[in-house]
Amino acid sequence: MFDLSSEDLVGEKILDCAAGASSFTAEMSKRGFDVTAVDILYNEDPDVLCDKCRYHMKILVEGLGSVDHFVWSFFNDLEDLKNQRNQACREFIDDYRNQMGRKYITADLTRLPFEDNRFSMVLCSHLLFIYDHRLDYEFHLNSIKEMLRVTSRELRIYPLVKNKGIKSDFVKRIIDDLQDFDVNIVKVDYEFRNGGDEMITIRKI
Repeated sequence: MFDLSSEDLVGEKILDCAAGASSFTAEMSKRGFDVTAVDILYNEDPDVLCDKCRYHMKILVEGLGSVDHFVWSFFNDLEDLKNQRNQACREFIDDYRNQMGRKYITADLTRLPFEDNRFSMVLCSHLLFIYDHRLDYEFHLNSIKEMLRVTSRELRIYPLVKNKGIKSDFVKRIIDDLQDFDVNIVKVDYEFRNGGDEMITIRKI
């Protein structure tokens, strides 16, 4: 979803924002990459987060009733999605138990507890744009500016669509409001939501 290979990540200091129960940090750390994850929920006990994983999986499955809104190419079917998501959750919880407060940092996106330019690459998936009906434009803009503050080079955000494959109106507003940065919409290989095959890259000039 971020158009990255392992070779692209060599030597990078990566921050995964609003990382949730993603296994990205756990998996990349095993491979020797320098990855830190932040989420507002990382002050929770591991068992509590495990219960949240199960609950969110239930909500996700219930929300997939209309297959017209999804592309079943990365996942074979609903059962495959459940298996892969449950495996990712287990890998996350195992790593979170050992690295809570070290690799997994509690933080609001609008107030990240890092110095300027701490990371070379910042990633953010499945929060901004997709929930523009719950998170207002001010939150989007402030979060993006804060993520840009802590990166020395670039920020990548995926996806750009919300319900029914409709691109968020906030995308154009963000591009217009970040004239001092190199902002591009880039096609990616991953697509699950219809139309969700693009990310936005924001690079410091």
